[in-house]
Amino acid sequence: MKKLISRTLCLILMLILALPLLTACGNKEVIRLGKYSLTQKEYVYLAGMYKKQSLVAISPNEMLTDDDLSLEISSGVTLGQYLNYKYGAAFEQSILSLLYSQLMFDEYGLTLTEEEKANINATAESIAYYYGDDALSAYGFDKKTLKSVYEKQYKENKVRQYILGENNEKITSEQKENYYLDNYLRYKTIIINTVYTIHTDSEGNKSFVYLTEDEKERQELLTKELKELLINKNKDYSYILLKDDLNLSYDELWEKYSDDKFYPGGCYETSNPTKEELQNNSVLSAAYQSKVGEIKTVTAKRYFGSSGEITGESGTTTIKPGDYFEYGTVFVKRLALDPSPYVKEENRDFFPQSSFEAAVASTVYFNVLTEYEATSAHKIEFTKKATEITFDTVKANELDYYYFYGEDD
Repeated sequence: MKKLISRTLCLILMLILALPLLTACGNKEVIRLGKYSLTQKEYVYLAGMYKKQSLVAISPNEMLTDDDLSLEISSGVTLGQYLNYKYGAAFEQSILSLLYSQLMFDEYGLTLTEEEKANINATAESIAYYYGDDALSAYGFDKKTLKSVYEKQYKENKVRQYILGENNEKITSEQKENYYLDNYLRYKTIIINTVYTIHTDSEGNKSFVYLTEDEKERQELLTKELKELLINKNKDYSYILLKDDLNLSYDELWEKYSDDKFYPGGCYETSNPTKEELQNNSVLSAAYQSKVGEIKTVTAKRYFGSSGEITGESGTTTIKPGDYFEYGTVFVKRLALDPSPYVKEENRDFFPQSSFEAAVASTVYFNVLTEYEATSAHKIEFTKKATEITFDTVKANELDYYYFYGEDD
């Protein structure tokens, strides 16, 4: 069983899918696990729901639709192909999670309250009333599909709460620490600006300013000497700027020379980065490819999300949104992991409380499901029809999305 993607009930209940092309073939069972199964309409609904959610995740502010999937985003790769690559396997795992949780619901002796059953029916009835039965039918489902899917999702959510607690309060300190040790690396950077720097005036306003020729010459010499000292470990070099600093530690050199001192305890990033993350983050890539204690250098580039300019004695450069400008050199030292950095406020940028806890919860839940699957007497059975229902063959539908969140003005 591959890695599962965390899905909350609120997100699960917000989308609807359209696939008129398949609905003409009826509503036969396409997947079975023990006494539980998914019909064609349910599976189509879930695929379209997940597709819409994936589009929102890719670009939450652009409201992407199926019409955008043919757009080429890089080197002959379309948005649709990227969607399949990034989220296709996760959807398959969400289906396994949904079905196995039905068996676990029974085994744990859980039940749906009358209030929960009423909420399921009321939600389905409200959507059907809001759009009309004909509109639902045109998208390939009906109230019965909504009710059956919502019931399965309610049950899965109650299984998660049984394992993790209603607010993840059952997660232990040991589980958090194990997740951190298994999923993070730590590094510290000495940043030397050799092209431009960030200037802050007396009122706190920031601007980008090119170094003068004298400043640039000094910073380039500093970079060269730091490479000799930290990379080549050559103390016999004829140092000028560092002649009195040859025995300083990395932390002491950071304190004295780094042009960026935001994270004195180091930075924390995933130790399981994707190929895309490594390509887009040269600092992470250097740390990832290093052993603890090893130091590498990378060219420092800054991404600009908004327009602006870099000014200086030699002139002004206009910045456009999306521009990358080289600004110097970064020395990257991989550090050993320290205990429990996620509880420290100074590391909140790397461990946002809600997202870190959600990631731990997903891993704990996944581990329980994996153990349950390994010991279960039941195995997933797919029909041929299930393989035909993919992100390529379903249409992402916004009906539930707009119903729950309101139409964009």
